[in-house]
Amino acid sequence: MKERRKHDRVAINKGAWICNLDGDASPAGLKDCLIVDISEGGACIQCAARYEKGQPLAFIYQDLMEDGFRPVVGTVMWCRQHSETSYRHGIEFLGLSTQMLHKIRERVGLLTAERTGRSDGAQKAPDKL
Repeated sequence: MKERRKHDRVAINKGAWICNLDGDASPAGLKDCLIVDISEGGACIQCAARYEKGQPLAFIYQDLMEDGFRPVVGTVMWCRQHSETSYRHGIEFLGLSTQMLHKIRERVGLLTAERTGRSDGAQKAPDKL
């Protein structure tokens, strides 16, 4: 099967919070989730809730927050049951700020270099994304 992803994706398996976006785009009802992997175009998240394709969501991950509460907003592209009690969702990011996009791109590049053993002058990736 041909790879359709446009961006490098790295596994991070880090805890975060996910929330529905109500009509006025304010977060409501934070729930625990796991960011399985991430790229500059989107992420795979795992949680107990099942979200529908096309549903707008936001997730909050401490290391991606800047200047306080800034959720990363995206749209559910797919949903699959992962276990009896959890689902995985493919999230496509919407409207990332240039600063956030660069931050994700840099972290993905560093983690990719570290995991593949490249020695292209990149610094060692930090322990957290």
